[in-house]
Amino acid sequence: MTGPGQVCAAPSAFALMAMALAVLAHTAQAAEPIVEFKVIRADTLIGLSNSVLVSPSAWREVARLNKLADPNRILPGQVLRIPTRLLRPGAADATLVSVVGDVRAGDAPAQPGTVLAEGQTLQTAPGSSAVVALADGSRVQVAPSSLAQIAASRTYGARLPAPATATAADSAAAGAPSGWFAGTLRVLRGSVEVFATKVLRAKPLEVVTPTAVVGVRGTHYRVGFDEAANGRTHSELIEGAVRFDSVGTQAGADLPVGFGASTTAGAKLVTVAKMLEPPDLSSLATRFERPVVRFTLPGETTPVRVQVAADGAFEKMVSDQVVAPGAEARITGLDDASWFLRARRIDTQGIEGVDTTRTFVLKARPEPPAYRAPRSDAKQPAGRIEFAWAPNADAPRTRLQLAQDPDFTRIVQDRDLIEQASLALDAPEAGTYYWRMASIRPDGDHGPFGDPQRFEVRPTPEPPKVDRSSDGASLIFRWSGRSGDRQQVQMSRDPKFTEIVAQAELESSEWIQPMPTSGGRYYFRYRSVEPDGYVSPYSETLMLDVPRDWRGLLLLLPALLLL
Repeated sequence: MTGPGQVCAAPSAFALMAMALAVLAHTAQAAEPIVEFKVIRADTLIGLSNSVLVSPSAWREVARLNKLADPNRILPGQVLRIPTRLLRPGAADATLVSVVGDVRAGDAPAQPGTVLAEGQTLQTAPGSSAVVALADGSRVQVAPSSLAQIAASRTYGARLPAPATATAADSAAAGAPSGWFAGTLRVLRGSVEVFATKVLRAKPLEVVTPTAVVGVRGTHYRVGFDEAANGRTHSELIEGAVRFDSVGTQAGADLPVGFGASTTAGAKLVTVAKMLEPPDLSSLATRFERPVVRFTLPGETTPVRVQVAADGAFEKMVSDQVVAPGAEARITGLDDASWFLRARRIDTQGIEGVDTTRTFVLKARPEPPAYRAPRSDAKQPAGRIEFAWAPNADAPRTRLQLAQDPDFTRIVQDRDLIEQASLALDAPEAGTYYWRMASIRPDGDHGPFGDPQRFEVRPTPEPPKVDRSSDGASLIFRWSGRSGDRQQVQMSRDPKFTEIVAQAELESSEWIQPMPTSGGRYYFRYRSVEPDGYVSPYSETLMLDVPRDWRGLLLLLPALLLL
């Protein structure tokens, strides 16, 4: 003790170091994981020393910590506090309970029931996924294109099998599996979703990446790692509690439900943000009829993760992709079936938002025949239209519909169970038509219609007329033509138009020709060339007789010859 007026000497560097070490030791001791071990009737000191504790000598420290009056005596119902470092560890393998697509455990193909030992890797290819059951009953969904590793999977303090004299209550109290679980899952690529059970744990269940450690107790959360995005790790908490710590720094955060965190390689802080609200899927179709499922989510301003699975729990996931704002989602490789789709927004820090889900049906098979004729946007004269196609080899019969609108509400022809690969149908009216086809399997299963093909039916040229000019020196041919069309005309001595005596291309629907100097029978026809290049068929042939000496005689009335 110092006297009045005395100044206490400053502690030496050695004393400061000793004090710091003492504080660290105290803190470490206070933070040491300790479990509460309940003694049952079957427990004995020898049995616990041989099975639960790391060595018989460890019992002395347990006795001191619990202030046992008689270290050689323990009673049923008694609760012992035991540091986890004194509990004997045992292997606790994980098991694959679901495998979809190309999944590998280590270097070997995996299947349901495959055992994953500590240190073993699990890899999912694109379009593939897996579900791992940990030894404590927790389930881990491994998304497509992911690489994970069972970094640690152990139980501590497992009891020996209960003796034959133990009661049923003693056996139940021992638990199955007995002891405390400690597990660590390492994510090296992709993402996982964890459903952790609420069981006895030697330490929190951990998911680690190269840039973060996520420790939890009884919860539902997601963890993803993207090396290409500067080693970014993100995690989102759906239920329970999560501690998110950045590797190599002091940065960390306890996440509340509905929040996420992210960090990158070398970052000195952890970003915490509320999870974005779910996207609106109300505009998404509930039925798709093409092998490639395509859709957009209008109004989205952030990237959206889109996942598809065969089950509502998304344990059988077959597609996982991030779609840019306004871009089209394209999902391939799906069978005809009912599917589950979920989507969530992603913020600028990579934290993913709240899920929204929707179901849809894919019915894309048997695929429609390959269309051959008429080709899309073809132009046809009115009358019989020849349709041709290449049938589906697995579904050789065909259904064909012809309509006057693209929605097929005004159907003019509907032919089912067509056996051949061509068909002629009437389209007598000019206008725009649409046709589509579907394949039919031998068992009667109809596939979806193919995309409608559009073609136009142009009017047949009207029969021409001929008059003599007022002075009798000319022939005037007239017909009905559209403004803007060019008119190609021919006059011949024979009906096959091999002896053409005059021809021209006109801008109008009238042609004036000098009266032929030679009498006899003549033939006239015309056709129209529309501005878009369509050339109509020739009109009906007009036949006329010119007298050999036509002067002073009336021109004989012309007659129409149908060729």
